[in-house]
Amino acid sequence: MVQLTIPEIFKKAIEESEGSIEILGELPSNITKEVIKHVKLSAENATKISANIIAYRERIRRLLNKQRVLRKYDQKYYIDLYNVSAVDGTYKVISTTMYDIIFVGAVSYSFREDGLRHEMHTLITPPSILSEKVARGLMVLMEFKLAAESIDQYDFVILDGSYIANLTNVSELITARKLHDDDPIWESRELLQVLKRISRRKIISKLLKNWQAIASPKKQTGKVLIRRYLNDMNLNSTDAAMLSLVLEPKEWVKISWIGRDFLLATKMYNTDITPMDAEFVKDFFNSKGLDIIYFKPKGWTRSYKVEIPGRVNDEKAQKILDLIYSQINNPLVEELELQYLADLMCSQLTKIAALLFVSTKNVMQQKFAKKWINILFTATRYRTQ
Repeated sequence: MVQLTIPEIFKKAIEESEGSIEILGELPSNITKEVIKHVKLSAENATKISANIIAYRERIRRLLNKQRVLRKYDQKYYIDLYNVSAVDGTYKVISTTMYDIIFVGAVSYSFREDGLRHEMHTLITPPSILSEKVARGLMVLMEFKLAAESIDQYDFVILDGSYIANLTNVSELITARKLHDDDPIWESRELLQVLKRISRRKIISKLLKNWQAIASPKKQTGKVLIRRYLNDMNLNSTDAAMLSLVLEPKEWVKISWIGRDFLLATKMYNTDITPMDAEFVKDFFNSKGLDIIYFKPKGWTRSYKVEIPGRVNDEKAQKILDLIYSQINNPLVEELELQYLADLMCSQLTKIAALLFVSTKNVMQQKFAKKWINILFTATRYRTQ
């Protein structure tokens, strides 16, 4: 059995914090010590989970083999990366006393000369607690829109994140419109125009009808495989973490996921911004669902997860595995190469927008402060004393 130990840096920090040496920082030393203890406890729990999986590793592999889930990969098809596109999105909310600035952008990136497409919106809305939720939901809808527009031009389109998580974000946006229709954010005509324009197109259903529109989440959660095949082992882990330790290089497993078997927030209220194919989406997840592939391409990689709409046969699964394998080039980048590049594009959009927004906000606040000097200066003076 492999023994895992707590990182020495945590041990040393605890020993020093309990002695006469004070930990210097912005926080009081007693709070800093408490934080370190919490980190140590977290590291201990992570160690226990990993040690448990490693101890059961061969037993897990035997069970998966017995269930005929564990399979070996051999490269078969050549994947032309010029025929693959990745979609990613970004958003930034800057709140002020008088208004919120919402920047939402999405890009579709491929290696083609004309392979970079984008859509961006800058919205000035009244201050609202819904701004983050609205921005996140709009970002997902824009990603779906770009992916739907690209799917006919490429062999594969890679969506960032999980279908399930992305649709949950859209559902939360619709719920906010239904349950908080009097919130000031909806006074923004531009926001509603954008949402209504997207909702009138069948972008989500178009993706779900194409098995080549795969989703690859960086943050992997879920315990479908553990519950279905390893439920008697009581593993306190996610499928991705467990399989990253259990799978040998070039091994993979595939499981089917159907929404009716799980509690899923796909319900979309009937509002003026509800996608026109909402019923199709609900029926699709409850009847067909997703196929999920976990694949460990190389020895130094984690287990990658991809979600495919509907059921895929062995030939289609082989092409998806070849796509993943062709995208894994760097042990320091824990996502598919095109996803990584699309994410870089989006991060640059956000940085530039944030700089411009902050400078704009400062100018605007100074302008309004001069106009309403008594109200704003008096309020902010007493709030900060």
